[in-house]
Amino acid sequence: MSNGKYKTVLHRTTVKKDKTRMSWPVFLELPLDLAIGPHPKLVNKENPPKYKAKKYSDYAYGKLNKIPQ
Repeated sequence: MSNGKYKTVLHRTTVKKDKTRMSWPVFLELPLDLAIGPHPKLVNKENPPKYKAKKYSDYAYGKLNKIPQ
């Protein structure tokens, strides 16, 4: 969505031996027919799209089957 402008951050945590750490997995899923791609405000003549827009179902299939996107 950021067209490569913003990178993901490394996730780190500090665990204390005397406290319990609890994680809550959260799963979000977009509508399968929704088109996803670089945000229009981040694309212009100087910064053309680096990724093709595609349906979320195609993106998810590629991720789950380890197909290069």
